[in-house]
Amino acid sequence: MAEDVDQLTAHDPRRIGPFEVLGRLGAGGMGLVYLARSSAGRRVAIKTVRAELAEDQLFRVRFAREIAAARTVSGFYTAPVVEADADAPVPWLATAYIPAPSLEDLVAECGPMPVGAVRWLVAGIAEALQSIHAAGLVHRDLKPSNVLVTEDGPRVIDFGIAAGVSHTRLTMTNVAVGTPAYMSPEQARDSRSVTGASDVFSLGSMLVYAATGHAPYHGANPVETVFMLLRESPDLSGLAPDLAPLVKACMRPAPERRLTPAQIQSELAPHLYSNGDGDDDSRDWLPPAALELIDRKRGRRNTPPPPVPVPVPAPVPAPVPLAAPVAAPVAAPSAGYDPRTAHPAPVAQPSALDEHAPTKKVQPAAGGGRRHAGAPDPEPAPAAQAQAAAQAPVAAPVPSTTPTPVVQLLGGSVAIGPGVRAGETGGPGPDDSLPPAATGWVRRVPGQGPGGQGPGSNRENATHQNHGRQAAATSEPAAAVPAPPTSGSRWRPWRFRMSNDVWGVPQVSDGVLYVTSFEVHALDIATGRRRFKTRDVAWAMSVADGQVHAADGPSLFTLAAADGEERWRVTLDGWTYSLDAGGGALVAGTRGGGVQVRSAIDGSQMWQVGDAQQEYESPQSGPCVVGDSVYYYGGGMLRALDLTTGRPRWAVQVGEDVPSRPVLRQGVLYLTSGARVLALDEESGEERWRFKAPVVLFTPPTLDDQGSLFAADYLGAVFALDTGTGALRWQARTGGRQGIDPVVHEDGTVLVGSGDTVYAFAARDGEERWRHTARGELTGAPAAFGGLVHFGSRDHSLYTLDLTTGRLRWKLDTGGEITGSPVAVDGRVFACSKDRCVYALDAARGTATRD
Repeated sequence: MAEDVDQLTAHDPRRIGPFEVLGRLGAGGMGLVYLARSSAGRRVAIKTVRAELAEDQLFRVRFAREIAAARTVSGFYTAPVVEADADAPVPWLATAYIPAPSLEDLVAECGPMPVGAVRWLVAGIAEALQSIHAAGLVHRDLKPSNVLVTEDGPRVIDFGIAAGVSHTRLTMTNVAVGTPAYMSPEQARDSRSVTGASDVFSLGSMLVYAATGHAPYHGANPVETVFMLLRESPDLSGLAPDLAPLVKACMRPAPERRLTPAQIQSELAPHLYSNGDGDDDSRDWLPPAALELIDRKRGRRNTPPPPVPVPVPAPVPAPVPLAAPVAAPVAAPSAGYDPRTAHPAPVAQPSALDEHAPTKKVQPAAGGGRRHAGAPDPEPAPAAQAQAAAQAPVAAPVPSTTPTPVVQLLGGSVAIGPGVRAGETGGPGPDDSLPPAATGWVRRVPGQGPGGQGPGSNRENATHQNHGRQAAATSEPAAAVPAPPTSGSRWRPWRFRMSNDVWGVPQVSDGVLYVTSFEVHALDIATGRRRFKTRDVAWAMSVADGQVHAADGPSLFTLAAADGEERWRVTLDGWTYSLDAGGGALVAGTRGGGVQVRSAIDGSQMWQVGDAQQEYESPQSGPCVVGDSVYYYGGGMLRALDLTTGRPRWAVQVGEDVPSRPVLRQGVLYLTSGARVLALDEESGEERWRFKAPVVLFTPPTLDDQGSLFAADYLGAVFALDTGTGALRWQARTGGRQGIDPVVHEDGTVLVGSGDTVYAFAARDGEERWRHTARGELTGAPAAFGGLVHFGSRDHSLYTLDLTTGRLRWKLDTGGEITGSPVAVDGRVFACSKDRCVYALDAARGTATRD
């Protein structure tokens, strides 16, 4: 599965039309986007429509018309529409899935593009717009995230839900079409009457972003951005002079004075055309770092991007290869080449870039965008040069014939090598006898001889660090935060590299960290070494009472948490999608509505039912153990059964909305279902009270000890309710939310992740205490413990803030996006990353140690 595909949640479908849903690609203004595949194995991207839009029949009529128009769009630089259904309960549209980075990802990771690359990209996008406009559509939301960059050109996506030129705006309940940073002024004023010229303005805005790394309008919030768009000139700082005329011609205030897509292609043709010899693709234009990212997205390379280089000290004296091999060096571009002057435009004919030039349509010359044959490769941007330099392998003398690669972490002064694995001879002794050149990442446990247990695989290694990729830190003292237990020796932060992707949120129990990476892996928290891993794939996992329960689909098996020895194994009549353990029992949810309850001791069946049918089956929506009951949803009913006997206790009608996992407090169950918060009597299921929110509440409730319940809706409103009466105590507003991550309460503070920002409110009255914005969208819920807040972001970073002030304590840059929520326990914080690593860090100091 692609690295940018998230796991499905409780509210995600498993099938859409004829397609099997594989994962979630993201969320847009109209709804969620999924990766799916047909029965023949063809992968597609499916965009669904939000519920409030789908309820409007006029919207459905317009959406159907746009689908029909989108099917007629043909062009090399667009993603074709595969299938759609405007009459489905949730309308959807499927387009061909393109495994490629977006222009937004490309610039964010590789830096601004050189002039030649920008021209190559803009020419392709202009051709795509020409195809879209020819079908009678206006895109209306052309932005960097809606342009995918492949090796043979850009691909424009999401045009299938753009409003038709002859129709009114495709919005209901004040949902705006368009992104303020890239929309045209006339679209900001009234989106009902925009023409194709609006897309040209957006193309000019994207050109600025691709060439400079920033949008032409970037206010502190969308409202401020729109105000700047209507009142101020665009910010063109950092734009190459060669590109300024094209940008200004695309972003003229008067729509009729802007270039057409055909004119843009004609203006760029002299810079791009070759004499027709050979093929032309991204490798003629894009810098090496961008090419590497494109290859990685297509699955050609599974290694994380190379780290930024810093000075490397003495080599690591260990003949052991790292988990991830260092990439081969990238060929340097021709010396002295300036991409801004490599293809001078001819001056013999008038240009449409002139404000006073005639605006008649000009058809592009035949042949497409080609570079002159034999011209030198464009020089990479500064960020790309740093990326290429980081790929050069570092030689290290070793006592064997196999060289040991060395990797450098961001912001660290120490090279990271594999150190010496337990069981090898000739290695260093205990910590105090490590030679000065050693990295300190791998160390022996005091008293452990050479025969100690190693990590078990050359590709899966535990490594310790003293500084690591810590990109930012403050000088605030951290004495108030409890230090991690040391067990007689100092504890060092570590990371463990897996052979495969790491899933979900880690679980901590009795000094062991359990993570899922195809198998369940048990990592010793004290040393960072792996104790054991399961021999079978585990799609579901639950840890309780000294046992590790897992399911590989049709089989359930239980291991001893101490040593991984298998206790029992049974085969079920169905595929297990969820596991929950408690009260000496193991509860499994199986596809098709099955609930099986087994003894956690020997796996014997206690009871089972088959009426838990629901449209969306996921670990979050499966049956669960709360107190001495099993709760499950099926057929619109929430049911409570005795854990031991399976005797029904009660059933309550909750409708089509899958309820959240109940929270039990003093004989009352609290849960959310759709837009409602419900309080039910534990014994009878009788409703004590209900609260109706304006829109859907995706999050399960969170309770404090002062009689308050907290929940957030998907638009970002946070509600504090009285647990006794359901009365609203206070309400606060954040940005929009797409996930089901719960609100977090810690020490009188309510924390809510919303978009790229963490908000902190006073639990007593809802007063906003602080907010902190990351460089990317948050992943999972924040974790709070000991006066600190930890959260991950799609910008590949783990942040730690002071709970009281919101000030940044430290930030760790990893080689991939943080997956799920971090876990904070006893002065340590644990997180998983898409760089296939598990990180164990000091909660107060990050990668630093306390000695």
